[in-house]
Formats: sequence, structure tokens, C-alpha cells
Amino acid sequence: PELRGVVTNLHDALKEMRSCVFRAGALVLTDEQVARQAWLEPDALARTLPTILDAGFMARDDAGALYSPHLYDKALRSEARAARKAQADQRWEQEQAGGAEEEGLTRKQITARENGKRGGRPRKNPVASAADQRSMPLLSVIPAGQDKNPNKKPNAVSVSGSVSSVSIDLESERDKNIPSCSISSEPTETETQPVAAAQVQQLAARMLSASGLGGDQAGFAVSFARGWLKDGVSADLIVAAIAAHRRKMDENRENPRTMGVFKAPVQRAISGEEVVQLVSEVAPDAPPPAPDWKRKADAAWMRQCSVFGAAVRDDGNYTRVQREWPEIAARNGLPPCERDRAAYEAFFQQNAQAAA
Repeated sequence: PELRGVVTNLHDALKEMRSCVFRAGALVLTDEQVARQAWLEPDALARTLPTILDAGFMARDDAGALYSPHLYDKALRSEARAARKAQADQRWEQEQAGGAEEEGLTRKQITARENGKRGGRPRKNPVASAADQRSMPLLSVIPAGQDKNPNKKPNAVSVSGSVSSVSIDLESERDKNIPSCSISSEPTETETQPVAAAQVQQLAARMLSASGLGGDQAGFAVSFARGWLKDGVSADLIVAAIAAHRRKMDENRENPRTMGVFKAPVQRAISGEEVVQLVSEVAPDAPPPAPDWKRKADAAWMRQCSVFGAAVRDDGNYTRVQREWPEIAARNGLPPCERDRAAYEAFFQQNAQAAA
């Protein structure tokens, strides 16, 4: 380790001096000066220097100066490379002056072009397989497919001609990938019949009445009603589940805002988790049928929601439509009252009491 450290320090000192010999101009440095220049103790250098000289890591020139053979050879190679480059530059300038080379191209570009004509730089360790891939011959021509279809099944389809034939067995492929509904137009057991629009609207109205929501949720109610009726769910079960959940919300002093609040209770009732509870609790306490004025108020409220929405879409100004709403309501046969569900119910209830 000590020998290696001394050699490393000597080389680092020479690199820092940008030289390969310990000289100061024509002055040869003594061993003590060399040790001081290489950050070494004079005793350590004197003890290890004979071994270093015998190993060839360092040497002395004719004047006795200590130098590095490795750095000296490196300097010689650098000088030879610089001389070759100078000769090449001089030859290039002469060729450019004589018009032997194209103008506008550098020496490196022309050299690369010449090397490319010779096949590029040869590989250091060529491999036979890699060399074969670089010189791969053209493949032979592949003949076309057969004109006749080898598949003899009656339901097979083939493409014949000068191209490759393709045969498909419809019987086997139908069982693998093609759904039965895409092959036959006959209805299957899993297909559902379309639900009548009247049933959907009637169930949606009952759902809104049981939930206590306004006409702004009519679209969601129609969507849920259509989906549940397609699944074959009983309308009474849906309405009973919604009414039961609304009673629970009233007990907890909660007010529903959207129809989506009642989706989970209906799903639980459909799955049978609360069927027994609904039968025991909802059936005896089923609400009485709504009076005639209540149904009229609900119908008028749903109609005013659609009329108001259409007016806002057509006019584009919500404030103007809100201000001109009494005139719009009169043109569409709606009651002249505020756009509030309680106001609509009060209007129709008063009319019913006055008529009675």
C-alpha cells in the first residue's frame, strides 16, 4: 500500500505540473524537492524509490532527472497524433486549393463518405451470426394459397382465388364468440319485453308522491321506474320501500334532495333483505289514496317544471323568465301563484274547498 501511494502521488504531481519529468526548466529537481512537490516525506520516498525504479513505474534520464515512462509515452503519442493531424490539414488545404475536393464539405464529412463506400468501420470482435444478418439474401417467393376450400362442413364460408383461403365454421364459432341474440331474431328467456310508457309514468308519479320530492326529480324518477319495471320488480314494492325510507328520514329530521337517496332502499327491498319488515310495517300503515286536488296539484307542478325549463332554454335569461312567469303561466293554463309546491297545493286545495 505504501508503494502504491507513493507512485500515485508522484504521478499526480507530474500531472499537476503538466509534465512527465521533475524539472524546473533546465534545473533537475533533487529527491528532497520531488518529495516536497509530491506531498511525501523524504524518508518515505528514499525508502520506496529503489523499488519503484526497479518495477519501472519511474525512471531517470541522462541528467538524473526523475520521470514517468507512462506519461512520457503518452506525450509521445500525443505529439505523433498532432503531427499527423497537421499533415492531414495541410494536405486538405492543398486539395481544396487545387479543386480536387468538393467545396462546402468538411474533411470529416468526406472521410465518412469514403469509409461508407468501403463498408463502414470493421467490428472489433465479429460474430458469424451477426455478419450473416448484415448480409442476408432475399427470401424466396411464397406461393399463393389453395383455390379449393379443404373444409367440407356445410356451414363453412371460404374465400377462394389467388389469395390465401380463409375458412370459418359458423357452427363452432357461434358457440365460442357470437352471442345467441345476434344469430337469431327469436326472443329468448333472458330478453325483456319493452315497458309501456304509461306504466313508467304512473310509477314515477307514485314514487314522487311517496318521496315528497318536487317535479325537478321527475326525470330521475322516470329513469329509475323504467329500469325497475324492466327487471320485473313490483310497482307496489318500489313505492312501499320509498315510503318506508321517507318515514325513517322524517323521524331523523332529514329531508331528501334527490331521487337517488331512495335507490339503495329499493335495491335492498328487491334483494329480499327488508321484505318481511315492509310487509309487517308498511302494509297496515299504508297511506290512504291521495285526494283529487292533491293529484291535480302534483300534475300541475310537474307541468310547470317542464314549462319553466323550456322557457329558460328558449329565452336564455333566468331572471327575465322568473319576472315574467305569471304571464307565461297564464298562457299555459297554470295557476297564478308562486312557483312553490306548497303554494300549488294550497291553490288547488282552496279551489276544491270552494267547489264543495
